[in-house]
Amino acid sequence: MKKIFKTKASELRGFTALKDCKRGNFAMMAAILTPVLLLGASMSLDVVNMAAMKGRMQAASDSVSLAVATRINKGTLDMADAEEFAKKLLLAQMESDTSRFTNLSITPQISVTKVVDNGVTTYNVSIGGTATQDTTPLASIFGKDTMSVSILSGATAGTEEIQGALSLGLVVDVSGSMGWQLPNSQASQADIQSALGITSNQATKVTNAITKVMGTDGLASWQVKWIAENYSWHDCQGMSTNATAKAYFLNSLNLGSMNNGKAKQICRRASLGSRFSDQETLAENIRTVISYYQPTKKIEALQDAAAALFAQLNSADPTQTYVRTGLSAYSSYIRGTTNMEWGTSSAGSYIDGMYASGGTASTKSVKWAYDQLKNSNAAEYNAHMAKNGQNPDKFMLFMTDGSNNRSSDDTATKAICDNAKNEGIRIFAVAFAAPTRGQQLLEYCASSSDDYFEPETANELVAAFEKIGKSTANTLTRLTN
Repeated sequence: MKKIFKTKASELRGFTALKDCKRGNFAMMAAILTPVLLLGASMSLDVVNMAAMKGRMQAASDSVSLAVATRINKGTLDMADAEEFAKKLLLAQMESDTSRFTNLSITPQISVTKVVDNGVTTYNVSIGGTATQDTTPLASIFGKDTMSVSILSGATAGTEEIQGALSLGLVVDVSGSMGWQLPNSQASQADIQSALGITSNQATKVTNAITKVMGTDGLASWQVKWIAENYSWHDCQGMSTNATAKAYFLNSLNLGSMNNGKAKQICRRASLGSRFSDQETLAENIRTVISYYQPTKKIEALQDAAAALFAQLNSADPTQTYVRTGLSAYSSYIRGTTNMEWGTSSAGSYIDGMYASGGTASTKSVKWAYDQLKNSNAAEYNAHMAKNGQNPDKFMLFMTDGSNNRSSDDTATKAICDNAKNEGIRIFAVAFAAPTRGQQLLEYCASSSDDYFEPETANELVAAFEKIGKSTANTLTRLTN
């Protein structure tokens, strides 16, 4: 017998009523859709934050990479420091965004490389890394607590080295005043303490020792210098004379690590070939003090300064292919010249052997240098064209420590300087512990205020010549960005 299931009419009417009923539908749909909408909004906010974070870090990386490449290229940032500098700069730029992004964390990735190819130097800077921040709270429900972005930015800067050439004529004063001694450097006790790296009490001992041995009744300055330069300590130039002062000096400069008896032994026994372990320290300390107190003749300072200048030129042109130098030394007349030659050896040899004597008359020596370099004398141009194919830059270095004996020499020298500057010859002028009239002449002859120097001490003279050397050597390598 077939069983038939029937739905009661009242049941059908209930379903139909439920379907047609509008009450409570909004609440039900809201309950279903609200979490979805909130999650979507949260994800949208995270996406916006992530895009903003990526854009901000990209902009910062672009800025840093360009800044680093530019600084390296200009020589204001060393390659060795570039990566650390880039890291600090990137973090500093992103630090301003810590309040904008929740728990912002930056992990930089920095690379700086130098490539040299056929005289072209290129600096490649790559700045990148990862930025991480917290997600919105709803996103964390789904196991996503943080979100990260990675970026990469690069910049390249380069220089092309274009070889130049130069000719330098030196005009140096070797008059009698160049044989005068420069005043002793009066280093303070603080200077000595700093130079030797010692305590205040030790510095007091050293300065007291200097007072004893550098005075008229102590060890003569030349004897102290001899000890410093010949630290076999051979008999200390006669230990029997002023023995106590000498021993006190040696003991004090050794910072009190030996008694006077041992100091005397060092002086006496070195001639037998024996040595004490303290001798090297003692020697170094003596040399340091001598550098402060030993009188120096002006001409000796000039020799040291010229050596520093020539060393820079030799380093810039080791093959003697681009640098030509010549020299004229004067007192009351031209005392000697070296012809314009490749390199610096002839001029350097002359300066090493020159001596001071006579009066002062600069005109003929300045004219000699101008005649070597002037445009109507094609010798320099032809020499360079034959060897390196360059039209050389031309320089004159004019130095004096005094003033001309006759004012007519001032007038004539100024006229020659005018002609030289009008022809593009750059004149460096050095008035070394010179009187007012000498300073006025040299300042007039200098091509610019930057090319005029007034050193008063040996160290200042060396620094002036080194600066001149750097200025001239720079013409050998011109950089084009």
